[in-house]
Amino acid sequence: MAEESFVKSQLAAFCKALNKVEAPLKQKHVRALVVGTHKLRSSRIFWHSVSRIQLEKNPVLTWKFCQLLHKLIHDGHRKITEESVGHVSRLNQLGNFWQHLRSSGYGQANTCYCKLLVSRLQFHKKYPSIPGNLNLNQRQLDTLSSDINETYELAIDMLDQMDELLNLKATIMSIMDSMRWSSLVPQGQCLLAPLILVILDTSKFYDFLVKAHFKLHKSLPADTLVGHRERFYDLFRRTKKFYEETANLQYFKYLVQIPTLPSIAPNFQQASELEDYRAPQAYLHAGTTSENGDQSPPDSQSVCDEQISSIIDISLPQMDNISMMGDSIASSTLPPSTSNNAGAQPIFDPKDEIIARLRLDIDAERDVKEKLFEECKNRIEQYEARLLHMNQEIDLHKEAAEEKTKELEELRVLSTTLGQERQQTSEESKRKVDETEHKFAKLKGAYQQIREDHIKALTEIRDLRAKIDSNLKASDTKNEELTQLKAKMEQDGLEREFFESQAKTLQESIQIKGQKLIECQTKIEQLESQLEELEDVLGKFKVESAEKLKLGEEDKLKMGNEFLDCITSFALNLMEQTSEDSQNATSISYPPHLATSKLKSFIEQKDFVNSMFNNNNNSKNEFYKSILLVAQNMSDILLVCPSAAYTASIQHFEEVNEQCRQIQQLSSTFIKEKNLESLNEIWKELENLENLMLGLPKENVDLDVNTVGKQLEEEMNCMTEAIAAAVEHINELQKKSRETNIGIKLEVNDKILNSCNELMGAVRELVIKSKEVQEEIVSNGRGQATPIEFYKRNHLWTEGLISAGRAVGVTATELVKSADKLIMEKGGKFEHLIVSAGSVGASVAQLFVSSRVKADKNSQKLVGLGKASKDVNKCTANLVGIVKQGQQSLGEEKLLDFSNLSLHETKKEEMESQVRVLELEAELSRERLRFAALRKQHFHIAQLVSNNQENGGGNGETDTSPPES
Repeated sequence: MAEESFVKSQLAAFCKALNKVEAPLKQKHVRALVVGTHKLRSSRIFWHSVSRIQLEKNPVLTWKFCQLLHKLIHDGHRKITEESVGHVSRLNQLGNFWQHLRSSGYGQANTCYCKLLVSRLQFHKKYPSIPGNLNLNQRQLDTLSSDINETYELAIDMLDQMDELLNLKATIMSIMDSMRWSSLVPQGQCLLAPLILVILDTSKFYDFLVKAHFKLHKSLPADTLVGHRERFYDLFRRTKKFYEETANLQYFKYLVQIPTLPSIAPNFQQASELEDYRAPQAYLHAGTTSENGDQSPPDSQSVCDEQISSIIDISLPQMDNISMMGDSIASSTLPPSTSNNAGAQPIFDPKDEIIARLRLDIDAERDVKEKLFEECKNRIEQYEARLLHMNQEIDLHKEAAEEKTKELEELRVLSTTLGQERQQTSEESKRKVDETEHKFAKLKGAYQQIREDHIKALTEIRDLRAKIDSNLKASDTKNEELTQLKAKMEQDGLEREFFESQAKTLQESIQIKGQKLIECQTKIEQLESQLEELEDVLGKFKVESAEKLKLGEEDKLKMGNEFLDCITSFALNLMEQTSEDSQNATSISYPPHLATSKLKSFIEQKDFVNSMFNNNNNSKNEFYKSILLVAQNMSDILLVCPSAAYTASIQHFEEVNEQCRQIQQLSSTFIKEKNLESLNEIWKELENLENLMLGLPKENVDLDVNTVGKQLEEEMNCMTEAIAAAVEHINELQKKSRETNIGIKLEVNDKILNSCNELMGAVRELVIKSKEVQEEIVSNGRGQATPIEFYKRNHLWTEGLISAGRAVGVTATELVKSADKLIMEKGGKFEHLIVSAGSVGASVAQLFVSSRVKADKNSQKLVGLGKASKDVNKCTANLVGIVKQGQQSLGEEKLLDFSNLSLHETKKEEMESQVRVLELEAELSRERLRFAALRKQHFHIAQLVSNNQENGGGNGETDTSPPES
């Protein structure tokens, strides 16, 4: 009857626990089922009952079933996990069913919960030594993590379990927010109830993961565990947020103790943090078992009746190969039903089978007791025989004790004798001890005396060593002074010899000067006689002065021609300087609209310049001004137009630059020949140049917002092509250098070109990383929009990228040109290459800043971009260092050998070198002033362009005059 009552109570608890009411599970029913699994040591009743219920009928019923199974796994018997693995297919089927039925809020939650339970059962199947409640002592945990490979895999599986638990929590919270349920209403409590088990499980898994990660980092390299750390830190943030959210809900405050996690995740690479680690403590409060009372929900009775009607015919599995007792219990069926089918035959009652099984168990128990009684009887007989044997042994021991007593008396007599002898021995020993103490006292006094003498001797030795050290130092000082005095004496001897030789030289010089003085006096007398002759001639010159006045006008005309030659020379020099400066046009950024405005302004002065040129006969000054005006304006236009063309578009640069060369040649011809035909040809070519400048693409201030994405793509492609062409050109230069150079020149050229190649490779890598970052920014920020719409929406950022890409292409080309001129000895300088390398670094830094301005700070691609930028800076610094080293090497090779020069030649060379130094210093000062003025003008123009962009206009003319300082 007891087993029958137990089965009935289990069925009743199961029926009352699983009902359709949206309220949490009654803890007393859950507790009864948990106790039943421990008593039966199996979950057969539970799974057999589940098989008779259609869980797909109601989502709340499925939800409570999942929570009940989770509770049994956590608190039930250990065999539940083994037996439940066979029902994984049922759980998968149930999860797939609710995945496609989202009519209620529980659909997605049931799918997520079933997936969690399947993963949990597979975890326990893989690690059977881990119980369902996850309680492991330190010894069990050490056994699990004894093998580092198994620990590595166990950590991954536990991370997966944490993911599943936190995904369930996220799903529940999302449903709560969408349904607008509170944790104080039954519906919300029904949905939130499984989170209590989630809190308990996550606290255990978190503790295991922390300890496992510390052990893994102790045995494996940190790089191998990067994935583990990233997953753990993500789970740490999610778990901490989960605990903080649940701690704020009133429902959990009296049910479960929610742990708290530290503000910072553990640093597994620092093993000392394990000592300060404290495991999170999560446990149920004492009052959780009776929080919902002892009564079932209002409608649970009807649901229980409906479920019992489908479960009551449950047939438990057979035990110990005992067959079913259907024939013997046929007469013990249930009473007739009160329904309309009153005349039906009695049905089979499982209670009869239970009774039969109980009777068989009683018989088996009776047999066991009879065997136990027989065994007890045999044991009593054995004990009685043993007792008799022990009595006999006692008698023998008594006889042995009497013999021992006699021996003891004999030993007492012997002890008395030995005591007397011992007393005599002790008196003699005492006497010897007194003598020994007396000797020890004497030795101790002698030792104290010797110790004091030893200390005194050590003190004297220390003082003597100090005196010796001081004497040695003084001796060293005297030796140094003696050495210095000897050196000084030698130097004084050399100076004395030098002064004696100088004195002899001065004496000889005095004698020579005396002879020259005599000669000079003779010449003075001769000159006085010549002066008288010249006075006679002066009269003749006065007569000729009238004739010289006539020649004055001829000299004036000659001076005018010489002034014209000076103006012509100045203008030609200005043109040559402009031609040299235009070669650096690719390294200067100049707004195209300002260059066009300057060109147009000069063309409008055509009539004015022609009138000044044609006024040659009336006014020479106007003629001279016209030549200077043409030269000065040509210099400005020919310098800014190629720069503006290169700034606007690399493709149009060559055409504009070629046109500027033709105008420069025509200007030089006009300055030399000074005819009107050359000036008219200049005006025609200037109009052609104006048409070319007007045909240039618009600059960034005039970018079309609708096509800015396409322009960015074209500019990035042009930049990539320019870098590839630069690399190819550098390789060609290296081949030519190896064919034409030898020795130090070849070595320096190879180092410079290899550094250029490394710099171009680093720039190419940064461009690739920049494109990846841009793609990531577009994909993360565009949402549902297209990339073109994203670029259009962020056109200012896109314009910055276009400007940066254009600058990279320009500086890369300029670097190759500087290297070409230097290596092929076309007038290039080391300084040009250093400046070009710095320009490459600056333009690359601009591209780096423009790319990362909208990037996510936690982006891994942004980290790669930063590394590529550091590589470019490193390569740039390396190139500059190698160029300076090569310049020094070639400069040392060209040093002059002064060993064969005499005293006067050396003095002459020294004066010439000093003059050259002064000239170079003056030229350096002038060039610094020119550089400061250019930079000031560049900043001023950039500010004007920025103001035009802010005001929305960039097509009008802008005043480019420098600000007053």
